[in-house]
Amino acid sequence: MVQYGPRSGLLTALRGGCHLAAFSARRMLLSRQTLVNALLLAFALLAVMAWSVRHERTPVQFVREIFLPLYVSFFLPIFSLCYASAGIAGERQDQTLGYVLATPLPRPVIYVAKYLAALTLVGGWNLAGFAALGWLGGTAGWESFQRFWPAVALSSLAYTSLFHLFSVLLHRATIVSLGYALILEAFLGNMPGIVKRLAISYYTQCLVFDAGQSLGLGPAGGRDPALFLPISGDLAQTVLLGASVSLFLAGLWTFCRREYV
Repeated sequence: MVQYGPRSGLLTALRGGCHLAAFSARRMLLSRQTLVNALLLAFALLAVMAWSVRHERTPVQFVREIFLPLYVSFFLPIFSLCYASAGIAGERQDQTLGYVLATPLPRPVIYVAKYLAALTLVGGWNLAGFAALGWLGGTAGWESFQRFWPAVALSSLAYTSLFHLFSVLLHRATIVSLGYALILEAFLGNMPGIVKRLAISYYTQCLVFDAGQSLGLGPAGGRDPALFLPISGDLAQTVLLGASVSLFLAGLWTFCRREYV
């Protein structure tokens, strides 16, 4: 009988995890989630086209009139939940999770593979969507993309960790994630006071304001500094990274210990 050592077993698990991640990403990419995201992105692109044809715009106008109220507050969390919340919950709804758990792959490998598949699609879609909006927005839009894409990337990481945790905890994770996106992100995220700090979009906006200081960009209107209470870009980045790691570990711990039927 051929016996495999610990190193061989680790390599086998890594190869299996890579195959599972690739299969999961391809499966989600070819699902109805992509159709929903495509329709929403088409609406956003039409809005930017209508915005850009009137007269010459500035990056500050693009951020205040398109990027923050439209993309950051609404489309970014919606795009993210379509993929991230379907990781484990999608397998449960399709009654295929039992088959995945029956494979020789350890549960941590399964969870990481599912997470990486979701993160790849969420990050790729969010950045590509922002790039498309920036390109259609002309010089102002493209300059905004070049300056603010790191904020979108960090937010994508945080949203993936959060919605993937929902996917582990809840059978109908997409519905709960949608409620979070519509209530906490779109509503509480724009309320005065510190309650908005429960929303990931608040920290995204702080990163945008920090990166746009040289343009004279800052809280205005409903985001008046006295009401918005912004934090520094470094602190916002630390919070998003810390929250992403914490939520990832919470999901990993829960998935490894929970019994699924």
